[in-house]
Amino acid sequence: MKLKGIYAEKSAFTQLTVLLLFILAGALFSSLAGTGLVYLIHGSDLPIMEDPNAMRLYQLVTATGTFLLPALATGWLCSHSLADYLFLKLPSDPKVWILTLASMFFFSPFTTLTGLWNKEIRLPHFMAPVEKWIQEQELLAEQLTEVLLNDISLVGLFSNIVVIAVLAAITEEFLFRGTLQRILGKWFKNYQTVIWITAIIFSAFHLQFYGFIPRLLLGAYFGYLFFWGKSIWLPVFAHFTNNTFAVIAMSNSTLKENEYINGEIPADGIFVYTLWAGAMLILFFLCVKKLRAYLGAATN
Repeated sequence: MKLKGIYAEKSAFTQLTVLLLFILAGALFSSLAGTGLVYLIHGSDLPIMEDPNAMRLYQLVTATGTFLLPALATGWLCSHSLADYLFLKLPSDPKVWILTLASMFFFSPFTTLTGLWNKEIRLPHFMAPVEKWIQEQELLAEQLTEVLLNDISLVGLFSNIVVIAVLAAITEEFLFRGTLQRILGKWFKNYQTVIWITAIIFSAFHLQFYGFIPRLLLGAYFGYLFFWGKSIWLPVFAHFTNNTFAVIAMSNSTLKENEYINGEIPADGIFVYTLWAGAMLILFFLCVKKLRAYLGAATN
């Protein structure tokens, strides 16, 4: 029985169900496999979440099993050509890559600013248990990130870029833009709706409420890059660039203390930072306009 493309003509609901089943199965088995592999290689001297090498290995296995493999399996079953389904063709114009890199640099101050606003959001009093859970998740995420970034050796920095930037960019973009956005595109005719729903799911999946808005905006931009460029590698590159900026900045003691980089802007500096972020946002839109022109020429 031929399985390739068996769900290609099925409804968006069926394809989404297939994707969700793969994600659940992948998350379960990769979590078990990751834990087993870590203890097999690193032993049990330290808990996984206190050993940066063990954490990186665990993330490698779980990210691949939860995001990448479900995306590839769904694309294989829901299309007659995986390369066409995921838009695996690389843009050939180097200007596209330069403008994508520049756009992420210009966009960064604004997402930092929205992160500051996001942190000020407080839930109603009756949702206090939910807010407590959110705060616990944020604290856990911060602790795990610190364990990784405290390894400031050259090997540690390179390993963090591989796991936090390269791995995360490929696995998450293949899942959210490569498959989920494609499936939702069968469900909703308006591409704007598709991009923003995917971005909302992408941001919510990280379970970090105080970073929800900036991650939502980033996810939307990745979605537009995928839509405009018809290549999965553009959002992958943008995602990689964003995460690499963060890893390098938070791994360097000098950069880490810079309030414009770590996002810990004091109250008396918010106005100036807002003006700077606004100016950079204008450059971002000018950059995107140029980028869309190049992408339009490349895809026509």
